[in-house]
Amino acid sequence: MKKTLTLLLLSITLISRAQDLKPGFDKEEYREMMMISIRSVKGPNYEKDFPKPQHFRMLYQSADIGLDNSWDLWTNDKGTAVVSLRGTTQKTVSWLENFYAAMVPAKGSLQLKKGDPPFEYQLAENPAAAVHVGWLYGMAVQAVEIVPRIDSLYKSGTKNVIVVGHSQGGGIAFLLTAYLYQLQKLGKLPADIRFKTYCSAGPKPGNLQFAYEYEALTQNGWAYNVINAVDWVPETPFSVQTLDDFNRINPFVHAKTIMGKQKFPVNIALKHVYRKMDKPTKKAQKSFEKYLGNMAAKMVKKVVPDLEMPAYAKSNNYVRTGNSIVLRPDEDYFKAFPQDPKEVFINHLHKPYLFLLDKLEPSFHQQTAALPQGKWELTYITGLRIAFEGLYPQQKPNISFQNMNVNGHTSCNPFSTVFTISGTNIKIEAPKAMTMRFCEGQGESQFLSMLQKADSFQLNGNFLSLYKGDVELLKFKKTD
Repeated sequence: MKKTLTLLLLSITLISRAQDLKPGFDKEEYREMMMISIRSVKGPNYEKDFPKPQHFRMLYQSADIGLDNSWDLWTNDKGTAVVSLRGTTQKTVSWLENFYAAMVPAKGSLQLKKGDPPFEYQLAENPAAAVHVGWLYGMAVQAVEIVPRIDSLYKSGTKNVIVVGHSQGGGIAFLLTAYLYQLQKLGKLPADIRFKTYCSAGPKPGNLQFAYEYEALTQNGWAYNVINAVDWVPETPFSVQTLDDFNRINPFVHAKTIMGKQKFPVNIALKHVYRKMDKPTKKAQKSFEKYLGNMAAKMVKKVVPDLEMPAYAKSNNYVRTGNSIVLRPDEDYFKAFPQDPKEVFINHLHKPYLFLLDKLEPSFHQQTAALPQGKWELTYITGLRIAFEGLYPQQKPNISFQNMNVNGHTSCNPFSTVFTISGTNIKIEAPKAMTMRFCEGQGESQFLSMLQKADSFQLNGNFLSLYKGDVELLKFKKTD
């Protein structure tokens, strides 16, 4: 009996620990991640100017690997781990990783070391998705160490993992996050590990097709890209968009066919203009591949001779990726950080980002529509002693969420109202519109009262619960 009770208490502890990580941009959580990221720099003269992380302790720091890449592993006492990816260092090979900027498909394999199995990766399912080849290599050499560590921590009860990276580390964090989610989809990592990502000062990691899938994987408040509006690094790499970057059903892709159907001499004039616009972009894309692909690859091979990378994708359409939190400089900022063209990193390092972070409201969270679309039917309500079926003999109340609006039915009258959401906190207003049909009993009034009292929610598969503090007020089941 005592052993059973101990196991039960341990299970409850692990469950409560695993619920600690919440969606949404949390100002103080990001600050803590920055304090961890600063320690990844491995520079004592740098980190002495910043306080130590309050809630996490370093468990492991890797050696310098790949093209001077490095990562740290941190944990707290609530079942959350942090994987911190170091950014660009002063070494030439670290900068080479950035300039090795041709794109490769977001699914494939690469040979990291002769004699080892190829590193198989999938960062997106769309065959048109493509990513930065240098950061893909940086992600791969670190992922072979990171994934076993995550799996080991999971077995000891850690089910929350935050990925953070600043600068080049942010670029790699995009790719690592996509890789970890795809491992879950393929059944190679446990499905109940919860990942959250803070890319900070991150550059553009891939093309539009990659961005779409990354944003779909991490939507509802589980990944952010924090940008100082005057930092030049998030503007890189520069982009070259050709007609090959468009979806196949796009009038621009078939423009030549459409123009060919026009009458002479209009068709000749249109084709001339079309060629003038199309040829330069394709030429630029080929130059990008030649200099930032083939030539850079030769320099990389001198450092890592065993490396074999996949063939390049015919795309260099780099786009900003992820849910962005933009930090906007003001007059005070420019006084603290004078803009001097010779000081190219004046807006990029941790210090200016933390300065601007302080400008956000103390409790800033980005509102995020974390509730899924669809209709939710009531299965439980707290408060009244009468049987649930007796409260709602005709039909059960239901609600649906869309564009910060709530539409529903009380079981007696249809209604609509608005709601606000931040992380897992929610506030549903009193009905803004509702029919006035007379309703017997207290079912309608109790239902509306509980909706307005709710201050948080929790999703569990096809079930949605609304809470007031720790008390479950309402429970719904998804019906479509």
